[in-house]
Amino acid sequence: MKGFDFASLWAPELSPWEVVLRATIIYVFIQVLFRVVGRKELARWGASDIVLLFLIATAARKSIVADDPSLTTAMVALGTIVGLDWALSALSARSSRVADFVAGPVRQLVRDGELQREVMRKTRVSEDELLSHVREKGKESLADVKHAFLERSGKITVIPRERGP
Repeated sequence: MKGFDFASLWAPELSPWEVVLRATIIYVFIQVLFRVVGRKELARWGASDIVLLFLIATAARKSIVADDPSLTTAMVALGTIVGLDWALSALSARSSRVADFVAGPVRQLVRDGELQREVMRKTRVSEDELLSHVREKGKESLADVKHAFLERSGKITVIPRERGP
């Protein structure tokens, strides 16, 4: 039986700067990948999506830390990823331009009861899906809708038309 070597837990095989660079590249790549997938799809994750996320995380881990089992490398990688996410969130909160780049702008799907078909095509929102949200608001048709938006979170917000007394 081999004895426990406490020092080897902390002895990284990779340079910390290499780990930071690897983590940054993979973080940016995954952000772009999720941006391409689309926020609407990410807003309604199911079991197969969680499996996909797990596989992405596994592949990313291997790309970031290679075969380095040290705790130091793991902490540098995790610290880098958390730091990048924190910085991106902070920048997004301060700048709508950064928020638009990261999560995409809020997109108007319905304007004064009229479908914005080009926007719906670009955001991959079907008319049936939109009408489902309209019905959830207790409305029967687009004539009852003033505006509808695809939010940055991927949720669809419906603003009903106000009817006079």
